[in-house]
Amino acid sequence: MFPDQESNQDLSVHGATLNLLSHSARLIKGNMAAGEDNKNHFLKEFWQDEELLKDKLKQTLMDEMVKKNIELKMEIQKLEAELQEATRNSEIKEDIPEMKMKFTSLENPENDSQYLNISCSFQVSSQVPYEIQKGEALITFEEEEVAQNVIRMGKHHVQIMNTGVDVVAKPVPLKPGVRFQVHVEVSKTKINVTEIPDELPENQMRDKLELSFCKSRNGGGEVECVEYDKQAGSAVITFVETGVVDKILKKKDYPLYINQDCYRVVVSPYIETHLKKFQVFSGISKKTVLLTGMEEVQMMDDEIVEDLISIHFQREKNGGGEVDMVKCSLNQPCIAYFQE
Repeated sequence: MFPDQESNQDLSVHGATLNLLSHSARLIKGNMAAGEDNKNHFLKEFWQDEELLKDKLKQTLMDEMVKKNIELKMEIQKLEAELQEATRNSEIKEDIPEMKMKFTSLENPENDSQYLNISCSFQVSSQVPYEIQKGEALITFEEEEVAQNVIRMGKHHVQIMNTGVDVVAKPVPLKPGVRFQVHVEVSKTKINVTEIPDELPENQMRDKLELSFCKSRNGGGEVECVEYDKQAGSAVITFVETGVVDKILKKKDYPLYINQDCYRVVVSPYIETHLKKFQVFSGISKKTVLLTGMEEVQMMDDEIVEDLISIHFQREKNGGGEVDMVKCSLNQPCIAYFQE
């Protein structure tokens, strides 16, 4: 009896142990499952944070690029404005006066090619402005030596009406000026053609122009070459013979037939302009003297004072000589122009 009771007790313990182990296994399994869920949840949050960080970094880079682009655009606009200002300052607008030309001789050219173009040239020198301040005057002498002597003497006592005025003679510093030659050449074998319609590919239009301008019934002739600019709608046509250009230019337009349609293109002389011997000059006027110290002489007429200054400096005993002109500025500044 006792052994049987012992055996039943062992079985009960063994069953309890199995139940405990089973419960523990369930707990471990549950914890493992919970741990797996936590791991997945952690990884999900990690990837979300990383994507958010990437988005923020990308946005920061984009903002920096936009900022840099704005700064570059502002810098480009500033440089363009400076370039335009520099270009305006360097531009020279000068109306070439009408002049009568006299042919004094006839040259025999070495070959007929020298007759192909009509050419002429002009020498252009810019006027240099000088601002005469209030109480100053400019006096120009006919001789350079006289002007330099007046400057060397420095102070001069000039009698203006009933008042003695001490003036100081100084050299006149001039701003830079320019001089250059303009060479103009009018071709006798080339013409400009403009307002060409954009109806054909470039090569076809070039051939069409050549065929059109070689027709003698329209005043054309044999074409040597065609330089066609499709984007500008223009062309330069060179003829073999010299007389063709004169015939075509008698009219301001020329018929151009494309696909049975007639277009009137504009023809004009082919002119080439070149600047040569461009020089910048500056320095001090050799014959003109600046007179200062007349600030108190304000109630008098400029012309009267100019005459009195001219009389004073005409006299050799005052160190002067022949005076070319005098310009005073007693009441307000004025501009005088120097030309080479």
